[in-house]
Amino acid sequence: MSKGNDKDKVDPNRRAIVVGGAAAVAGIAAGIVIGGNVFPKLEKETVTVKQPVVEKETVTVPSKVSVTQAYQKVKVANYSSLQVNSPVSVTYMGYPAYVVRTGKASIGGVGPNGDVVGYSALCAHMGGPVGYDPNTQCGVCPYHYSQYDLTRDGIPVIGHPNQYLAMLVLEYDSSTGDIYALGFNRLVYGIYNNVGQATSSSSSS
Repeated sequence: MSKGNDKDKVDPNRRAIVVGGAAAVAGIAAGIVIGGNVFPKLEKETVTVKQPVVEKETVTVPSKVSVTQAYQKVKVANYSSLQVNSPVSVTYMGYPAYVVRTGKASIGGVGPNGDVVGYSALCAHMGGPVGYDPNTQCGVCPYHYSQYDLTRDGIPVIGHPNQYLAMLVLEYDSSTGDIYALGFNRLVYGIYNNVGQATSSSSSS
């Protein structure tokens, strides 16, 4: 064979390499196109979050007003009109009570001889009406015959009570002989606040 014919001949191995390379390039290009369609690029999305608007509310708080509660000063008797062992019924700030002249110096007593005392008319046991026994100078409840010594601060001496009878705190005006009630030294039966639960009515008879 001539040299010219040798030049026209193509090495089959070389041709396979060229064809294979071209196919590989074509495959890569197709993969890029297909891959781009199958796996699209993720685009960044901007999200705007609106902050809630908080409205301020003005609250008006009423100021506390202090109310001073106190016992009333009430005239309940005159010393010259009181007879020994003769009680006088009174109503002090709505509570039934009585004032009596015992005839001898008594605990809490007022007047020239310190013998005028006043007490609640409600028994400390169950709130029964407490009368006065001149023979013993005791307050006596007819319900269970409970007795309180009115010359000794209303101490219970007989019966069921386990506490003293509420005493009226008295004041004596020596210039006029008037006797005033200023309050109770203990809670009246059934009451948790003598002043707060009192009424404004007061009287004597």
